Amino acid sequence: MAHELSTNGVRVTVLERNRYVGGLAATFEHNGYRFDLGGHRWFTKNEELNDWFRQLMQGELVLVNRISRIYHDGNYFSYPIRLKEILTTCDPVTIARIMSSFLWSSLKQAAVSQPIKTMEQAYTAQFGATLYRMFFQHYSEKVWGLPCTELSADWVAQRSRGLSIWDLARDALLGPRKGVVSLVDQFMYPRAGYGRISERMAEDVTRSGNDVLLGCPVTKIACHRPGEIEVSYRQGDKEQTLSADQVVSTVPLGRLAQMLVPACDPAVIEAARSLVFRDLITVNLMLRRSQVSEDTWLYVQDSDIIFGRLHEPKNWSRAMVPDENHTSLVLECFCSEGDHAWAMSDEEISGRCVQDLCDKLSFIEPGDVADTKVIRTRYAYPVYDLYYRDKISLIQSHLQTYPGLHTVGRGGTFRYNNADHSIEMGLLLARRLLGENVDHMIVNTEAEYHEEKRVDGPKPIKPRATSNV
Repeated sequence: MAHELSTNGVRVTVLERNRYVGGLAATFEHNGYRFDLGGHRWFTKNEELNDWFRQLMQGELVLVNRISRIYHDGNYFSYPIRLKEILTTCDPVTIARIMSSFLWSSLKQAAVSQPIKTMEQAYTAQFGATLYRMFFQHYSEKVWGLPCTELSADWVAQRSRGLSIWDLARDALLGPRKGVVSLVDQFMYPRAGYGRISERMAEDVTRSGNDVLLGCPVTKIACHRPGEIEVSYRQGDKEQTLSADQVVSTVPLGRLAQMLVPACDPAVIEAARSLVFRDLITVNLMLRRSQVSEDTWLYVQDSDIIFGRLHEPKNWSRAMVPDENHTSLVLECFCSEGDHAWAMSDEEISGRCVQDLCDKLSFIEPGDVADTKVIRTRYAYPVYDLYYRDKISLIQSHLQTYPGLHTVGRGGTFRYNNADHSIEMGLLLARRLLGENVDHMIVNTEAEYHEEKRVDGPKPIKPRATSNV
């Protein structure tokens, strides 16, 4: 949003609580190694947005072939799951259970029309109970820290809408569907890490004469009247204020509602406090070996393995390691502040990750580890519990009574955005502030599977073309 407004000559100041830009899509450097906060890929159905991205990152992009797998019960399966592979890997009894459970689920849905409310109901309706338990239940509960019966079906609709076992069977028998292309068999990636996207935008914002202030957490937003907003923030040991006529917030939505002046209604404050985010610990291992695997991601279902997903940055870009004789792994441990994983020291959690890699996955030897770097991140994933939608509706409706205040991004809207969604939100909101009749809140609401695009389908909204700053 700041980049787009700067390009169009608008005065803007970015207040960033971290001492780096990028938020959840930042890249960290340590002794010649570079690590993302989990692997992020760039893909979008919006070709105009792709053009914007290529222009922004000109000369810095590489193409990555996606190889993603699921580790389940000692076996490896492709992700997204492929029915043909399952049928050739599993034993006849498991195959019979897969087919019978899906047919039963389909018949039950046809005979008894009941609303699908929970994540368990949604996955079972799409894939049947057996595939749900094999590939979705344990990993989902590992990520979110709640049983799938206590999580909303909205997350499933948002991430895999339109995909079912019928699609898997059709693709296995007939090949790719006509007019439908995958967006993620190959994807673009910044050579020096995903954080370069935000760094590039920050470079342009500052070059245009605007400010990006790091280490400046916002503490209060006072909305006096339309066009007169005062933002308080800390800069070192000092409390500072900044006057603005428009404020765009990516502050986690629940926290934003609690820092506004005048104060929100008590019911809104209660709803804000009840919004739950899942936190993340990334354990980054620097290894004395040239490669561990060819995967871009590996999803680990087993509950007794502390991390849920891993990736090898070198497989994305050679620039992520100091030389060809070394590689690294990023292990994602999903947790909540104050729980057992979060309470572990950096040495304890990195040691546990190394132990799991050695003893349970047989990926490395203890002597391969040259160094470790642990990074803890709050507010990583908005948790869609069964009541989150009503809470969001109440909060967002109340925020409309604060003229000039806008929310964007994953945390700011409590919406499970990919990075491209959040960037598109920022671009559209900037256009709206520049006077165009567009709505940034429609982003990430399309009724199609995220990772596929119909080449003959409806065209997405185009972002305004930007010139080099």
